[in-house]
Amino acid sequence: MNPGIIDTVIQRIKERGGRVTVQRLAIINVLMRLDHPTAEEIYQFMRPEFPTLSFTTVYNTLKSLKDLDVVREYYQDERSRFEISENPHHHFHCVNCEKLVDIDRGDITVHVSQPTENQFAPFETEVVLHGICQECRVKGKE
Repeated sequence: MNPGIIDTVIQRIKERGGRVTVQRLAIINVLMRLDHPTAEEIYQFMRPEFPTLSFTTVYNTLKSLKDLDVVREYYQDERSRFEISENPHHHFHCVNCEKLVDIDRGDITVHVSQPTENQFAPFETEVVLHGICQECRVKGKE
């Protein structure tokens, strides 16, 4: 991830009328260190350094960062995974180990038919492939 992303994120928060709080900065830092974490994973990661932090604070902060268009949320089964994204991209979701992996936009082509284009006027495409990752396939967990 680009080292200047923290400055970009802070700028986005301010541009959208948000405040740059200690909780937001701490969670942004964790999001830059962990790969597509859940709110629970972020909370557990932060507990040693912030023992008075509640899960509700983590969850609400993630939601506010999402509302500010700083964080993206990806729904998987009954939980969400979060990330700070510099560039739009696609994902692969391993249904076995629950890993979410970034896929470059250039690696997947999506064609939208003209009737669909006329009816909905899409402006962005986001693809999530579901299957078994290479690591789980090697371990024989297909």
